[in-house]
Amino acid sequence: MLFAIGTKVRFRYTGERGVITAQLDGGMLQVRLENDPDFEIPTFEEDLIRDTGAEPALAGARFVPGKKEKEPPRPPRREIRGQYLILKPKGVLLAFEPMPGRDGSVSRYKVWLVNDTTFEFLFDLELFTDKATLIRAQDKLPATTVLELGDLLYDDLSDLPELDIALERITTDGLDAALTRRQKIRPKQFFNSLQTAPILNVLAYQFLLFSSFEPDKKKSDTDLRDYTRQSVQNKRRPAGPNAVPFRAFDIEEYAHFEPEIDLHIENLTPGPARLDRSQIVRIQLQHFHRFLDKAIRLGVPRVFIIHGVGEGKLRETIADELRRRPEVHKFKNEYHTKYGYGATEVVFH
Repeated sequence: MLFAIGTKVRFRYTGERGVITAQLDGGMLQVRLENDPDFEIPTFEEDLIRDTGAEPALAGARFVPGKKEKEPPRPPRREIRGQYLILKPKGVLLAFEPMPGRDGSVSRYKVWLVNDTTFEFLFDLELFTDKATLIRAQDKLPATTVLELGDLLYDDLSDLPELDIALERITTDGLDAALTRRQKIRPKQFFNSLQTAPILNVLAYQFLLFSSFEPDKKKSDTDLRDYTRQSVQNKRRPAGPNAVPFRAFDIEEYAHFEPEIDLHIENLTPGPARLDRSQIVRIQLQHFHRFLDKAIRLGVPRVFIIHGVGEGKLRETIADELRRRPEVHKFKNEYHTKYGYGATEVVFH
């Protein structure tokens, strides 16, 4: 693929502008149109050219990125807020909105996480098959809000996808005990679930994940005992040279913590052009260490370190640091639908 997710492009023969939102099978890309942000279409890579902001001829040459090419920003995850409170909320749902092509056929579905309640949540979910992870998301879900997660291809249904989700309600006393669910997405059940989705107000295939959020008293007591036992075990774990001392959990800080950091130098400091290579690396590592320490202190389960591809030196330096951290359970730099090969996923104990 010559174009990464988030690249601004033009259609070679029409001049229409858009941004790449996904890489599809068969060498195809999915493009969100600039003049119609709610409309996304699949297209072949050779039908696109990079949009530089100028007005090039429609049949321009293909762009071949070099080592110094800056990785383009990814399109933000769309969030739709409800305009009014829903009198009879359903709860937290997973909705698959059909996205028909120009010929009316549906080859993909836009995946939304729907919260039509007055509660706020933290969530961590993964939609996957035996072959691959289709969607991975960890974020805050505000009240009466619909959050865009990504896309499910029609062909993925034949691989029998499943969803794992953990949901924690945010209250004035802190986080409720996590609610978890595994939802199997089977074609027969999928195509029998078409209804009007709350807040979106469009027809979508839906799965109700949670309708009740009051923690079970007995389960909460068990969770507290398990948490206390785990805390004792963690304190007995040998502390490495970079271990972060324990601090009281700050729910507000946790709720607003972004579980990813972009280490491209232009995102970290003004005027990066005046810096030499050693200064750039030093600034990147300073931000990386502060981010990692904060994630460990807050007890975040998983983060992403966006370092880009380039020559791989920053990636290897980060990997060496992660190997020395006793709090790190595992990390990997594999292809991800959101980050490509330009990020390392870190999972903590």
